[in-house]
Amino acid sequence: MSQKSKILVIEDDVDLVAAIAKMLEMKGYEVISAYDPEEGWDKLNALKPDLIILDVMFGGRGEAKGFDFAQKLKLEKKYADIPVLMLTAINTQKPYFNFSPETDAEFLPVDSFLEKPIQSEELFIKVEELLKQKVSKWINWPEKKNK
Repeated sequence: MSQKSKILVIEDDVDLVAAIAKMLEMKGYEVISAYDPEEGWDKLNALKPDLIILDVMFGGRGEAKGFDFAQKLKLEKKYADIPVLMLTAINTQKPYFNFSPETDAEFLPVDSFLEKPIQSEELFIKVEELLKQKVSKWINWPEKKNK
């Protein structure tokens, strides 16, 4: 029997984490939950996952800690190979950010985006694509921008 892929979900919405975990576990994945980037970093160090699902905004003030986490991850060479799927409602909740993966991706080294509210089929497709990819396309960020 093959080993289950480990997916680290870093999201501060407890209900959303539970829903994502349930969906992914039903598909045979091992899910590790963290509710803020600091806890996520601790779990990353302990359990090096195959994929990270990362929220953008954290806390009551809506700090974009997910951006910082993604950049720190790619600068840490022992983790730079891990693909990242970013969860975002940023353009809905904070339209003045005007964030676009097409124009701003070089500042945010994540492999794919998933808009909230999450649809299960879209989540499964993105997760499968990134696990098949195996290595983040941003492994050499910032030296080499998106290949």
